[in-house]
This record gives sequence, C-alpha cells and structure tokens, in this order.
Amino acid sequence: MMPRLATLPVGRDAATRRERASTAPVAALRGHDLTVAERSALLDCYANSDRTFLEIATTHGVDRERLQELWFDLFLSPSRR
Repeated sequence: MMPRLATLPVGRDAATRRERASTAPVAALRGHDLTVAERSALLDCYANSDRTFLEIATTHGVDRERLQELWFDLFLSPSRR
C-alpha cells in the first residue's frame, strides 16, 4: 500500500491574514498626514510582521527611519484623544 501524502488545509495562509485584518490599523491611520506610500507601508508592516522595516520601506519607496518612527508613534504608543 502506498503511503498517503499529508495535506495542508486549503487557504490556511489567507485565513491567517484575514484574521489579522481589522479596522484597528486603518482607524489608527485616520487623521494623520501620510502619503499613500507611507500608509501602504504601515499596513504592510501590520500584516507582515515577519518582514523587516527595511524590506517593507524598500518595497514601498519610503525612508526606513520615517517608517519606523511612524510605526512606533501610531501603533506602539498611540496618542490619547
């Protein structure tokens, strides 16, 4: 009898990304003067925590230091309104 290959659940990666997606990161970006590239890079940081700031900044054409400052200001120590 031939051994059966293990099968992975279909859509596992997509489901994981869907679970991470929420209105919280989008709401955190409202009211800030951000370029489209900066906003896109920040959402990419949120969705892909396994990538470095440098990789994401290079992909979106933004400065790594600026991206990192925005990330910490908006997501790690958000201002109270």
